[in-house]
Amino acid sequence: MRVAIVQFGPVLGRLQPNLDIVIAAAAEAAAAGARLLVAPEMCLTGWTLRDDAVRHRLANEVEEIALPTLRGAAAAHGLAILVGGPILADAPPGPGFSLANAAVLLQGNGERIDYLKMHLFGEERAWWSSGSGTRVGLVDGARVGLTICYDAEFPEVPRMTRLAGAEILAIPATNMTPYEHDQDVIFATRAIENECPVLVANRIGSEGQWSYFGRSVIVDQRGQIVAQAGTTEELLVADIAPGGPADPALSYMAQRRPELYGLLAEPLSDARDDRAAPST
Repeated sequence: MRVAIVQFGPVLGRLQPNLDIVIAAAAEAAAAGARLLVAPEMCLTGWTLRDDAVRHRLANEVEEIALPTLRGAAAAHGLAILVGGPILADAPPGPGFSLANAAVLLQGNGERIDYLKMHLFGEERAWWSSGSGTRVGLVDGARVGLTICYDAEFPEVPRMTRLAGAEILAIPATNMTPYEHDQDVIFATRAIENECPVLVANRIGSEGQWSYFGRSVIVDQRGQIVAQAGTTEELLVADIAPGGPADPALSYMAQRRPELYGLLAEPLSDARDDRAAPST
């Protein structure tokens, strides 16, 4: 399966210039034979949206302008598009409705799958409602699991997504300096431990105190880098083999023993008891 990542620096607080970049990338990716295009987290609007009125305006623009346009591009070019931006968490909007940091998968047949970020990072805890479930979509015969940046740094979320049937993990991201090493290590590890390819679409540029380093990456199910971007705007295209063999000698998914993992679901304070003490 041929996949593509578009890496760029979104214009903060403005929809149209960011949408134009994703639309152009969809055409270029399709011309290169890609069946899936992944764009960075919050790429339609920028990440640092501190003003409540701006967040609501942009969420409405995403719903009314960006997503219909991207659905049309997906149909015109014959590929799925995974894009990041704010959306209305509850519809229709009204008293008490909330917004979410979302990754939205759009197919040419009109199908739409929304993934809402579960683990919110820093300031965004005051901006968004958090999600509570995994999402998997079928793209060109492969099951693509959606997650977002910080979520995928918790091993539980990619594992749940894999257990929900994902054969590929697609991760829009906004990883910033000084976390270059974390990105390199964590996402290759997620591929190895879940025995599936991982696609990380990171952004570039800066917003306020944050500088984003790019280096978007496509890794195979053994954590080997198939393709990696640099630190400038780029379209990354590579072939992966979802559902292909990993290492039968390891077989992490097949050899799981869920009956032993109850402690993983305990809050940290509750887990610090005799069950967690080492044997002597």
